[in-house]
Amino acid sequence: MRIVHFSTNSLAGMPLRLVQGINAHTPHQARLVDLERYSLEQLGWYEHDIVFSETPQAALEAAQQADIIHLHNYLDLDSTTFAPIDFRTLQRNGALVLRQFHSTPETVALRMNVPLERVTSCTLPALVISHYPERLYPRARVVPNFVPQDDPAYQPPKPGIALETDLFFSPTKLTGAWENRWNTKADPEVSALMDRLARETGCTWLRLHGRPLAEILRARASSRIVLDDMSNGSMHLSGLEGVSQGKPVCAYLDGRQLRVLAEMAGTSSHPYCNVRLEEAHPVLRRLLAAPDETRDMGREAREWLVRQYADHLLIERYVEAYAQLEATGGLERQPALRLDRALDRFQAVELPELLWNARAKTQGHGS
Repeated sequence: MRIVHFSTNSLAGMPLRLVQGINAHTPHQARLVDLERYSLEQLGWYEHDIVFSETPQAALEAAQQADIIHLHNYLDLDSTTFAPIDFRTLQRNGALVLRQFHSTPETVALRMNVPLERVTSCTLPALVISHYPERLYPRARVVPNFVPQDDPAYQPPKPGIALETDLFFSPTKLTGAWENRWNTKADPEVSALMDRLARETGCTWLRLHGRPLAEILRARASSRIVLDDMSNGSMHLSGLEGVSQGKPVCAYLDGRQLRVLAEMAGTSSHPYCNVRLEEAHPVLRRLLAAPDETRDMGREAREWLVRQYADHLLIERYVEAYAQLEATGGLERQPALRLDRALDRFQAVELPELLWNARAKTQGHGS
């Protein structure tokens, strides 16, 4: 099966990781067509396969040979970004087409400059990543984000190498915890927390923003404890990277995220120090005071990932989706994650919003 992915955004490198994983762990052939070399990637953030702006003929030939066209996030059948490639024509000529969502419907509509209804009413067979967007696309089949845990950059440092930093944090955005429901990792609050801990304990901390991925991976590998998103309740690739590198990762996963993670991993256990931002101070004090135990936690977290969440295991979720698409022409949501019952829908969608708003109000934000 020949699968060609199209993306207009790096999406934290996930389309590239997916294509690499398909090629490494399945008999299928996959290519990724990126629109251009995105500005951050010019600093070395992510690699590319086919770059449309540089080799449009290679992109066209790949599309014409594809059995499946896999559109990411900001693309649908009527997108003309990759003209003269016409996705609707490719579908009429026999290619199967699916769409994978990575962001909120509002973000997708804004970036595409289309009405929100065009996103929410899209009739293409759909996948959605198993982080916070999952609850926002109730008809989409859920698939995991993952990291290449066997790549040297994603492995723990070799024994005997001294760690340079106690606390590490790499926010993508600089917004505060209560400024934006999903697009934040609470940079101002976490930075203040790390500074407070440094004054209290003498620990060292490092915050990196807007740096190449390779630099971030090296710096995280040289740290003892990783701080990820403790605000909104979702997993992120940055946290998975820390787990893969053998670090204890402090992050907040709400009830819905834990349920989805369990479905993807096939176990109710997880590798995180699950803590909310408001309660992180004593947790971090405890971890800083126990370096040997903290090291063991990180090792055990990576062991969990290798056992339950390795890339070659998770790639099968995509292979299953492609097989279902080929057999039926559509994609169905997993029964365990359906949101058509009132209690499931309330627990997954409305309850987390009520709780987040209550937290924000307690912190002096919202109404």
